Amino acid sequence: MEDEEKSIVEEPQLSHPFRKEIKLKEGKKLRVLSLFSGCGGMDLGFEGGFITHKGSVNEKTCPDYVSEHLDNDFVRLKPTIFQTVFANDILPDARIAWVHYFSQLGNEDSIYRTESVVDLVKMHRATKDIFPDDIDVVTGGFPCQDFSVAGKRRGFESHKDHNGNYIQSETASEETRGKLYFWMKEVIDITRPKIFVAENVKGLTNLGNVKDIIQKDFSSAAGNDYIVLPFLLVSGNSQQPSRQI
Repeated sequence: MEDEEKSIVEEPQLSHPFRKEIKLKEGKKLRVLSLFSGCGGMDLGFEGGFITHKGSVNEKTCPDYVSEHLDNDFVRLKPTIFQTVFANDILPDARIAWVHYFSQLGNEDSIYRTESVVDLVKMHRATKDIFPDDIDVVTGGFPCQDFSVAGKRRGFESHKDHNGNYIQSETASEETRGKLYFWMKEVIDITRPKIFVAENVKGLTNLGNVKDIIQKDFSSAAGNDYIVLPFLLVSGNSQQPSRQI
C-alpha cells in the first residue's frame, strides 16, 4: 500500500486558486484554437474520448476521467467540454493525420490550415476573417528545436524562418522559427481567449533569459489582460521534469 501511494503523481493544479468549475448549457462546447497543431496530440488531450494506457490517468485524483476500462490495462477517456474549431501546422503530412482522426469526430477538414502562423496573422490583419470568433482557449506547442538541449540552442537567433527554410539574409527578423511564440501572442491579441496554453521543452528554462522574455511577451497579450503562470510538469512516475507551460 505504501509503494502504491508513493507512485501517485501529485497534481497541484487541481487545487489552484484560479481553478473553478465551469458550467455550460447542455450541448455547448468551449471553442479551442490550436496553433502548431502537428497531428493533433494537444487537441486530442483537450477533446478527450480516446483510448490510452491506464497508467497515463491518475484515477486517484480524477476518477471521473475514465468512461470504460478495456483489456490489457487500457482505458477509454470521457469526451470533454472542449472542441477544436481551428488548427494549423506547416507540415502537410501532419494535416493528413489530423484530418483522418478528427474528421471522425465531426470536425471539418477545412478548419486545418497549412500556412505558417506568421502568414495567418498577416492575412487576418489584412482581411479580418482568418481566425474564428468567440474563441475560449488558444493552445500552441511552438517550435522547440532552437531551445532543446538536443539541438544547437540558437534561441531567438534561429537559422530557419517561419516556413522552415534556411535563412540566407543576415538582416534581423521577427519571423524566425525561434520567435514564432511571438506570433502566437499576436493570435491571442486578435482572438482574446479566456485562457491560453503555450507548451515547450525544459531547455527553454535554462537558455539565458529566454524564458523571462517569452513570459513577459505573453503577459503583454491583449493589453496586459493575462496572468502567465509557468508550470513544470513531470512525466509519469519518474518525477523528472519534461515540459514547460
